[in-house]
Amino acid sequence: MASDLKATAPSPGVAADVAGTGTAEAATPAEQRPNLKFAVGRTAEILQRDYLAGGNTAAANARGTLAELRKAGALKLENHPLALESVLMALLVPLSEREQGKSDHASPSERAAFYALTLFGQHMQSSQQQVHNSEQSFAAACGRLHATVESKSIKPRFDAMQSAFNEDTRMIHLRNLIALLRDKKIGFDYGQLAQDLRSLQNPRRRNGVLLRWGRDFANGTFRGRANTEES
Repeated sequence: MASDLKATAPSPGVAADVAGTGTAEAATPAEQRPNLKFAVGRTAEILQRDYLAGGNTAAANARGTLAELRKAGALKLENHPLALESVLMALLVPLSEREQGKSDHASPSERAAFYALTLFGQHMQSSQQQVHNSEQSFAAACGRLHATVESKSIKPRFDAMQSAFNEDTRMIHLRNLIALLRDKKIGFDYGQLAQDLRSLQNPRRRNGVLLRWGRDFANGTFRGRANTEES
């Protein structure tokens, strides 16, 4: 497993997202550099690889971990503090020291990791193919879904998620969208989703994330329609 963890490096330029400044990552001690996107993305990558391999110890362990993630996803974080522990233990790459909580409440990065990985567990349920795809964003995946299904409900669902006023409501809409993406076998970048979920907790960054999601949804719709016409 050690070789797996060395294959990729944490994405550059994420430091400013956590610190809220433009400070260069190179000036930050390694143990404090933001690691959320890499940690969640790499964990999803390895879990889906092991799960889909089938028939060995690694696959059995991955199935157990994914089941724990789904179980945690059904719980409200504030009422079930052990749920956070189970999700953080599932990370195959730890969050940086700076991202780890220091108080009696989960840090923004811990909350984002919790929600992203529990959604990943839901997405992987009974899946026979990879659902973590670093080449496509969550919103672009929803745009593709909108373009490829006859139902006209996808955009209203996506818009309702975008306009949600609180985290609980947003997560309800996210889980519904994940179920639809799973049915159509459409994946996306879970590391980026985690980073976006963290940014949504910051009022200064929220509108920027929502703007980018809207743009990606539109572009994903256009690409999905083009692919449908070609086929």
